[in-house]
Amino acid sequence: MIESSFIENVLSSVFDLIDIEVLTGPSDRALFDFIIKNSEGKKTGIEIKGQHVTRKNIHDISAELKMHPDLVDFLLITPEEPAPSMEEWTREVFKESKVEFRWLSITQYIENLDLGIEPAGDIRNTLLDLQLASITSKFEDYHRKSDPSEDTAEILRSQLKRNYLRIQEEKAGKQSLLFGFRRQFPFSIISELEKDPDQIEENLGFGKRKEDTIIILTDIKSFSSLVSVADDAELNYLMSKYYLNARELVFKYGGILDKFIGDGVLAIFNYPFKRDESFSNAIKFSAELILLGESILQGFQRKLDHKIKTGTRVGIATGSIYSLNIGAGEYEITFLGDKINLAARLEKKCDVNGILMSNRFYHKLIDYDTEFDGRLKMEQTVIDPKDAKGQMESITAWQIQRDQLELIV
Repeated sequence: MIESSFIENVLSSVFDLIDIEVLTGPSDRALFDFIIKNSEGKKTGIEIKGQHVTRKNIHDISAELKMHPDLVDFLLITPEEPAPSMEEWTREVFKESKVEFRWLSITQYIENLDLGIEPAGDIRNTLLDLQLASITSKFEDYHRKSDPSEDTAEILRSQLKRNYLRIQEEKAGKQSLLFGFRRQFPFSIISELEKDPDQIEENLGFGKRKEDTIIILTDIKSFSSLVSVADDAELNYLMSKYYLNARELVFKYGGILDKFIGDGVLAIFNYPFKRDESFSNAIKFSAELILLGESILQGFQRKLDHKIKTGTRVGIATGSIYSLNIGAGEYEITFLGDKINLAARLEKKCDVNGILMSNRFYHKLIDYDTEFDGRLKMEQTVIDPKDAKGQMESITAWQIQRDQLELIV
Protein backbone atom coordinates (compact mmCIF):
# COMPACT_ATOMS: atom_id res chain seq x y z
CA MET A 1 0.00 0.00 0.00
CA ILE A 2 1.30 3.44 -0.95
CA GLU A 3 0.77 6.07 1.73
CA SER A 4 -0.87 9.34 0.71
CA SER A 5 1.92 11.27 2.51
CA PHE A 6 4.51 9.60 0.26
CA ILE A 7 2.61 10.66 -2.88
CA GLU A 8 2.29 14.20 -1.53
CA ASN A 9 6.04 14.45 -0.86
CA VAL A 10 6.85 13.31 -4.40
CA LEU A 11 4.40 15.75 -6.01
CA SER A 12 5.77 18.57 -3.86
CA SER A 13 9.26 17.90 -5.27
CA VAL A 14 7.93 17.80 -8.85
CA PHE A 15 5.87 20.97 -8.48
CA ASP A 16 8.87 22.81 -7.04
CA LEU A 17 11.03 21.77 -9.99
CA ILE A 18 8.70 22.51 -12.90
CA ASP A 19 7.52 25.76 -11.29
CA ILE A 20 3.87 24.93 -10.79
CA GLU A 21 2.58 27.71 -8.53
CA VAL A 22 1.38 26.22 -5.26
CA LEU A 23 -0.55 28.53 -2.95
CA THR A 24 0.76 28.11 0.57
CA GLY A 25 -1.21 30.37 2.88
CA PRO A 26 -2.35 28.80 6.18
CA SER A 27 -5.99 28.48 5.04
CA ASP A 28 -4.89 26.92 1.75
CA ARG A 29 -2.68 24.40 3.54
CA ALA A 30 -5.44 23.47 5.98
CA LEU A 31 -8.16 22.82 3.41
CA PHE A 32 -6.56 20.63 0.74
CA ASP A 33 -3.13 19.07 0.16
CA PHE A 34 -2.38 21.46 -2.71
CA ILE A 35 -4.03 24.44 -4.32
CA ILE A 36 -2.28 25.30 -7.57
CA LYS A 37 -2.77 28.29 -9.87
CA ASN A 38 -2.20 28.33 -13.63
CA SER A 39 -0.93 31.22 -15.76
CA GLU A 40 -4.50 32.50 -16.18
CA GLY A 41 -5.04 32.68 -12.42
CA LYS A 42 -7.42 29.71 -12.29
CA LYS A 43 -7.11 27.57 -9.17
CA THR A 44 -7.21 23.79 -8.87
CA GLY A 45 -7.54 21.93 -5.58
CA ILE A 46 -5.76 18.61 -5.10
CA GLU A 47 -6.45 16.08 -2.36
CA ILE A 48 -4.44 12.86 -2.01
CA LYS A 49 -5.95 9.84 -0.32
CA GLY A 50 -5.02 6.22 0.31
CA GLN A 51 -6.84 3.60 -1.70
CA HIS A 52 -9.71 3.07 0.74
CA VAL A 53 -11.77 6.18 0.00
CA THR A 54 -15.20 6.08 1.64
CA ARG A 55 -18.45 7.81 0.78
CA LYS A 56 -17.95 9.94 3.88
CA ASN A 57 -14.61 11.13 2.43
CA ILE A 58 -16.40 12.20 -0.74
CA HIS A 59 -19.12 14.03 1.18
CA ASP A 60 -16.45 15.80 3.27
CA ILE A 61 -14.69 16.99 0.09
CA SER A 62 -18.00 18.22 -1.30
CA ALA A 63 -18.63 20.25 1.87
CA GLU A 64 -15.08 21.66 1.90
CA LEU A 65 -15.34 22.75 -1.73
CA LYS A 66 -18.23 25.01 -0.77
CA MET A 67 -15.80 26.85 1.54
CA HIS A 68 -13.45 27.55 -1.39
CA PRO A 69 -15.71 29.07 -4.11
CA ASP A 70 -12.83 30.33 -6.26
CA LEU A 71 -11.69 26.82 -7.27
CA VAL A 72 -12.34 25.87 -10.89
CA ASP A 73 -11.13 22.25 -10.82
CA PHE A 74 -10.61 19.60 -8.18
CA LEU A 75 -8.50 16.46 -8.40
CA LEU A 76 -8.76 13.49 -6.06
CA ILE A 77 -5.60 11.38 -6.45
CA THR A 78 -5.27 7.84 -5.12
CA PRO A 79 -2.68 5.06 -5.62
CA GLU A 80 -4.98 3.24 -8.03
CA GLU A 81 -8.03 4.08 -10.12
CA PRO A 82 -11.39 4.07 -8.30
CA ALA A 83 -13.72 1.11 -8.55
CA PRO A 84 -16.35 1.72 -11.29
CA SER A 85 -19.22 1.69 -8.79
CA MET A 86 -17.51 4.26 -6.55
CA GLU A 87 -16.58 6.44 -9.52
CA GLU A 88 -20.18 6.43 -10.75
CA TRP A 89 -21.53 7.32 -7.31
CA THR A 90 -19.00 10.16 -6.99
CA ARG A 91 -20.05 11.62 -10.35
CA GLU A 92 -23.61 11.67 -9.04
CA VAL A 93 -22.53 13.59 -5.90
CA PHE A 94 -20.78 16.26 -7.97
CA LYS A 95 -23.13 16.48 -10.96
CA GLU A 96 -24.53 19.84 -9.75
CA SER A 97 -21.18 21.21 -8.59
CA LYS A 98 -19.68 24.29 -10.22
CA VAL A 99 -16.25 22.72 -9.74
CA GLU A 100 -15.07 20.13 -12.24
CA PHE A 101 -14.28 17.03 -10.18
CA ARG A 102 -11.88 14.34 -11.38
CA TRP A 103 -10.65 11.20 -9.65
CA LEU A 104 -7.29 9.95 -10.97
CA SER A 105 -4.75 7.33 -10.03
CA ILE A 106 -1.25 8.67 -9.38
CA THR A 107 -0.13 6.98 -12.60
CA GLN A 108 -2.78 8.86 -14.58
CA TYR A 109 -1.82 12.14 -12.93
CA ILE A 110 1.87 11.72 -13.76
CA GLU A 111 0.90 11.06 -17.37
CA ASN A 112 -1.28 14.19 -17.35
CA LEU A 113 1.68 16.30 -16.18
CA ASP A 114 3.33 15.54 -19.53
CA LEU A 115 6.79 14.97 -18.08
CA GLY A 116 7.84 12.57 -20.83
CA ILE A 117 8.08 9.78 -18.24
CA GLU A 118 6.55 6.33 -18.55
CA PRO A 119 5.58 5.06 -15.07
CA ALA A 120 6.88 1.52 -14.47
CA GLY A 121 4.78 -1.36 -13.18
CA ASP A 122 5.98 -0.84 -9.61
CA ILE A 123 4.47 2.58 -8.92
CA ARG A 124 6.23 2.95 -5.52
CA ASN A 125 9.65 2.66 -7.17
CA THR A 126 8.50 4.97 -9.96
CA LEU A 127 7.58 7.63 -7.41
CA LEU A 128 10.84 7.20 -5.51
CA ASP A 129 12.84 7.53 -8.74
CA LEU A 130 10.76 10.54 -9.78
CA GLN A 131 11.41 12.27 -6.46
CA LEU A 132 15.16 11.69 -6.71
CA ALA A 133 15.16 12.89 -10.34
CA SER A 134 13.28 16.05 -9.32
CA ILE A 135 15.67 16.85 -6.47
CA THR A 136 18.71 16.14 -8.64
CA SER A 137 17.35 18.30 -11.46
CA LYS A 138 16.63 21.14 -9.06
CA PHE A 139 20.20 20.93 -7.80
CA GLU A 140 21.55 21.09 -11.36
CA ASP A 141 19.35 24.08 -12.15
CA TYR A 142 20.53 25.87 -9.00
CA HIS A 143 24.08 25.86 -10.38
CA ARG A 144 23.18 26.59 -14.01
CA LYS A 145 23.21 30.26 -15.01
CA SER A 146 20.22 30.41 -17.26
CA ASP A 147 20.16 32.53 -20.39
CA PRO A 148 17.03 34.72 -20.12
CA SER A 149 16.21 33.79 -23.71
CA GLU A 150 16.17 30.07 -22.88
CA ASP A 151 12.92 28.20 -22.31
CA THR A 152 13.61 27.34 -18.68
CA ALA A 153 10.49 25.21 -18.29
CA GLU A 154 11.47 23.05 -21.24
CA ILE A 155 15.05 22.70 -19.95
CA LEU A 156 13.84 21.58 -16.53
CA ARG A 157 11.48 18.99 -18.00
CA SER A 158 14.31 17.65 -20.15
CA GLN A 159 16.60 17.46 -17.11
CA LEU A 160 13.91 15.65 -15.17
CA LYS A 161 13.39 13.08 -17.91
CA ARG A 162 17.15 12.54 -18.36
CA ASN A 163 17.77 12.09 -14.63
CA TYR A 164 14.78 9.80 -14.26
CA LEU A 165 16.08 7.53 -17.03
CA ARG A 166 19.58 7.52 -15.49
CA ILE A 167 18.13 6.46 -12.14
CA GLN A 168 16.05 3.78 -13.83
CA GLU A 169 19.23 2.47 -15.46
CA GLU A 170 20.94 2.56 -12.04
CA LYS A 171 23.47 5.13 -13.22
CA ALA A 172 22.54 7.43 -10.34
CA GLY A 173 22.30 6.14 -6.78
CA LYS A 174 19.56 6.66 -4.24
CA GLN A 175 22.13 6.86 -1.43
CA SER A 176 23.64 10.15 -2.54
CA LEU A 177 24.12 12.93 -0.02
CA LEU A 178 21.54 14.98 -1.87
CA PHE A 179 18.89 12.30 -1.41
CA GLY A 180 19.83 11.34 2.13
CA PHE A 181 19.50 14.87 3.51
CA ARG A 182 16.12 15.57 1.92
CA ARG A 183 14.10 14.65 5.04
CA GLN A 184 15.76 17.20 7.32
CA PHE A 185 17.44 19.89 5.19
CA PRO A 186 16.06 22.48 2.75
CA PHE A 187 17.37 22.37 -0.78
CA SER A 188 19.31 25.64 -0.35
CA ILE A 189 21.48 24.14 2.43
CA ILE A 190 21.94 20.80 0.66
CA SER A 191 23.24 22.61 -2.39
CA GLU A 192 25.75 24.55 -0.25
CA LEU A 193 27.00 21.34 1.35
CA GLU A 194 27.35 19.68 -2.06
CA LYS A 195 29.69 22.41 -3.27
CA ASP A 196 32.47 21.07 -1.06
CA PRO A 197 31.90 17.35 -0.36
CA ASP A 198 35.22 16.98 1.47
CA GLN A 199 34.15 19.56 4.06
CA ILE A 200 30.63 18.25 4.76
CA GLU A 201 31.33 16.88 8.23
CA GLU A 202 33.40 19.95 9.09
CA ASN A 203 30.56 22.24 8.01
CA LEU A 204 28.05 20.19 9.99
CA GLY A 205 30.34 20.42 13.01
CA PHE A 206 29.80 16.94 14.44
CA GLY A 207 30.83 16.85 18.08
CA LYS A 208 31.77 20.52 18.08
CA ARG A 209 30.01 23.51 19.58
CA LYS A 210 28.05 25.64 17.09
CA GLU A 211 27.40 29.16 18.35
CA ASP A 212 24.34 31.38 17.73
CA THR A 213 22.19 28.43 16.72
CA ILE A 214 18.45 29.07 16.96
CA ILE A 215 16.26 26.40 18.56
CA ILE A 216 12.48 26.38 18.09
CA LEU A 217 10.23 23.96 19.98
CA THR A 218 6.47 23.93 19.47
CA ASP A 219 3.55 22.16 21.07
CA ILE A 220 -0.22 21.88 20.56
CA LYS A 221 -2.11 22.60 23.79
CA SER A 222 -4.53 19.89 24.99
CA PHE A 223 -3.51 17.56 22.18
CA SER A 224 -4.05 14.48 24.37
CA SER A 225 -7.64 15.64 24.94
CA LEU A 226 -8.14 15.96 21.18
CA VAL A 227 -6.78 12.44 20.73
CA SER A 228 -9.18 11.04 23.33
CA VAL A 229 -12.31 12.30 21.54
CA ALA A 230 -11.19 12.11 17.89
CA ASP A 231 -12.04 9.52 15.28
CA ASP A 232 -8.88 7.56 14.44
CA ALA A 233 -9.10 8.21 10.70
CA GLU A 234 -9.74 11.92 11.19
CA LEU A 235 -6.83 12.19 13.64
CA ASN A 236 -4.47 10.43 11.24
CA TYR A 237 -5.55 12.76 8.44
CA LEU A 238 -5.11 15.82 10.67
CA MET A 239 -1.62 14.95 11.81
CA SER A 240 -0.42 13.84 8.37
CA LYS A 241 -1.47 17.21 6.97
CA TYR A 242 0.10 19.04 9.91
CA TYR A 243 3.45 17.21 9.75
CA LEU A 244 3.83 17.56 5.98
CA ASN A 245 3.08 21.27 6.02
CA ALA A 246 5.21 21.91 9.12
CA ARG A 247 8.18 20.33 7.34
CA GLU A 248 7.57 22.49 4.26
CA LEU A 249 7.46 25.62 6.44
CA VAL A 250 10.75 24.73 8.15
CA PHE A 251 12.35 24.37 4.71
CA LYS A 252 10.65 27.49 3.33
CA TYR A 253 12.44 29.61 5.93
CA GLY A 254 15.81 27.85 5.68
CA GLY A 255 15.60 25.76 8.84
CA ILE A 256 16.58 22.19 9.72
CA LEU A 257 13.96 19.73 10.95
CA ASP A 258 15.49 17.88 13.90
CA LYS A 259 12.41 15.79 14.63
CA PHE A 260 8.69 15.68 15.36
CA ILE A 261 8.03 14.98 19.04
CA GLY A 262 4.44 13.78 19.20
CA ASP A 263 2.51 16.87 18.12
CA GLY A 264 5.58 19.11 18.56
CA VAL A 265 8.19 20.35 16.11
CA LEU A 266 11.87 20.75 16.97
CA ALA A 267 13.52 22.95 14.33
CA ILE A 268 17.01 24.44 14.14
CA PHE A 269 17.90 27.69 12.35
CA ASN A 270 21.20 29.46 11.64
CA TYR A 271 22.87 26.07 11.13
CA PRO A 272 25.13 24.82 9.62
CA PHE A 273 25.78 28.17 7.89
CA LYS A 274 25.17 31.46 9.65
CA ARG A 275 22.80 33.89 7.92
CA ASP A 276 21.80 37.34 9.16
CA GLU A 277 18.21 36.69 8.08
CA SER A 278 17.96 33.50 10.19
CA PHE A 279 16.59 35.38 13.21
CA SER A 280 13.74 37.05 11.30
CA ASN A 281 13.11 33.80 9.37
CA ALA A 282 12.76 31.93 12.67
CA ILE A 283 10.02 34.36 13.76
CA LYS A 284 8.27 34.16 10.38
CA PHE A 285 8.32 30.36 10.50
CA SER A 286 6.89 30.37 14.02
CA ALA A 287 4.07 32.76 13.11
CA GLU A 288 3.10 30.85 10.00
CA LEU A 289 3.17 27.52 11.85
CA ILE A 290 0.79 28.90 14.48
CA LEU A 291 -1.59 30.13 11.75
CA LEU A 292 -1.36 26.75 10.01
CA GLY A 293 -2.20 24.94 13.23
CA GLU A 294 -5.09 27.31 13.89
CA SER A 295 -6.63 26.65 10.47
CA ILE A 296 -6.20 22.87 10.67
CA LEU A 297 -7.48 22.63 14.24
CA GLN A 298 -10.53 24.78 13.51
CA GLY A 299 -11.51 22.47 10.66
CA PHE A 300 -10.87 19.43 12.84
CA GLN A 301 -12.96 20.74 15.74
CA ARG A 302 -15.99 21.29 13.52
CA LYS A 303 -16.38 17.51 13.43
CA LEU A 304 -16.06 16.90 17.20
CA ASP A 305 -18.77 16.75 19.86
CA HIS A 306 -16.49 18.35 22.45
CA LYS A 307 -15.22 21.91 22.41
CA ILE A 308 -11.58 21.76 23.47
CA LYS A 309 -9.46 24.87 23.96
CA THR A 310 -6.34 24.33 21.94
CA GLY A 311 -3.69 26.11 19.91
CA THR A 312 0.06 26.23 19.33
CA ARG A 313 2.76 27.41 21.73
CA VAL A 314 6.25 28.27 20.47
CA GLY A 315 9.46 28.65 22.47
CA ILE A 316 12.61 30.11 20.87
CA ALA A 317 16.13 30.22 22.29
CA THR A 318 19.56 30.86 20.83
CA GLY A 319 23.06 29.87 21.85
CA SER A 320 25.52 27.00 21.54
CA ILE A 321 24.49 23.53 20.45
CA TYR A 322 26.15 20.25 19.47
CA SER A 323 25.24 18.21 16.38
CA LEU A 324 25.52 14.42 16.05
CA ASN A 325 25.12 12.06 13.13
CA ILE A 326 22.94 9.13 14.24
CA GLY A 327 22.22 7.79 10.76
CA ALA A 328 23.11 4.36 9.41
CA GLY A 329 24.08 4.55 5.75
CA GLU A 330 22.55 8.01 5.32
CA TYR A 331 23.09 11.15 7.36
CA GLU A 332 20.55 11.75 10.12
CA ILE A 333 21.31 14.76 12.30
CA THR A 334 20.22 15.36 15.87
CA PHE A 335 21.18 18.05 18.36
CA LEU A 336 22.15 18.33 22.02
CA GLY A 337 22.53 21.32 24.33
CA ASP A 338 21.10 23.24 27.25
CA LYS A 339 19.43 25.74 24.92
CA ILE A 340 17.06 23.00 23.75
CA ASN A 341 15.93 22.68 27.38
CA LEU A 342 15.52 26.45 27.56
CA ALA A 343 13.36 26.44 24.41
CA ALA A 344 11.23 23.71 26.02
CA ARG A 345 10.76 25.77 29.19
CA LEU A 346 9.79 28.84 27.14
CA GLU A 347 7.27 26.81 25.14
CA LYS A 348 5.60 25.55 28.34
CA LYS A 349 5.21 29.13 29.66
CA CYS A 350 4.12 30.61 26.32
CA ASP A 351 0.60 31.94 25.79
CA VAL A 352 -1.49 29.84 23.41
CA ASN A 353 -1.08 30.85 19.75
CA GLY A 354 1.89 32.97 20.73
CA ILE A 355 5.68 33.01 20.63
CA LEU A 356 7.88 33.27 23.73
CA MET A 357 11.53 34.03 22.94
CA SER A 358 14.59 34.20 25.14
CA ASN A 359 16.10 37.59 25.94
CA ARG A 360 19.25 36.75 23.98
CA PHE A 361 17.22 35.80 20.90
CA TYR A 362 15.16 39.00 21.20
CA HIS A 363 18.27 41.21 21.13
CA LYS A 364 19.80 39.26 18.23
CA LEU A 365 16.52 39.65 16.33
CA ILE A 366 16.34 43.42 16.68
CA ASP A 367 20.07 43.77 15.99
CA TYR A 368 19.68 42.02 12.64
CA ASP A 369 16.22 43.37 11.75
CA THR A 370 15.31 46.66 13.41
CA GLU A 371 11.85 46.61 11.81
CA PHE A 372 10.70 44.01 14.31
CA ASP A 373 11.48 46.28 17.23
CA GLY A 374 9.30 49.13 15.97
CA ARG A 375 6.61 47.13 14.19
CA LEU A 376 5.71 44.50 16.78
CA LYS A 377 4.46 44.66 20.34
CA MET A 378 6.70 42.34 22.32
CA GLU A 379 6.03 42.12 26.06
CA GLN A 380 8.88 41.45 28.47
CA THR A 381 8.22 38.81 31.12
CA VAL A 382 10.28 37.10 33.83
CA ILE A 383 9.92 33.37 34.45
CA ASP A 384 10.58 32.16 37.97
CA PRO A 385 13.14 29.30 38.08
CA LYS A 386 10.63 27.06 39.88
CA ASP A 387 8.44 27.33 36.75
CA ALA A 388 11.34 26.48 34.44
CA LYS A 389 12.60 22.97 35.11
CA GLY A 390 16.40 22.70 34.94
CA GLN A 391 17.00 26.46 35.22
CA MET A 392 18.73 27.82 38.32
CA GLU A 393 17.96 31.52 37.82
CA SER A 394 15.03 33.63 36.67
CA ILE A 395 14.62 33.85 32.89
CA THR A 396 13.94 37.07 31.01
CA ALA A 397 11.79 36.43 27.94
CA TRP A 398 9.65 38.28 25.39
CA GLN A 399 6.09 37.33 24.43
CA ILE A 400 4.45 37.87 21.04
CA GLN A 401 0.65 37.50 21.14
CA ARG A 402 -1.74 36.15 18.52
CA ASP A 403 -2.83 39.60 17.31
CA GLN A 404 0.73 40.32 16.08
CA LEU A 405 1.13 37.26 13.84
CA GLU A 406 -0.33 38.73 10.63
CA LEU A 407 2.14 41.62 10.94
CA ILE A 408 4.96 39.07 10.86
CA VAL A 409 3.93 36.97 7.86
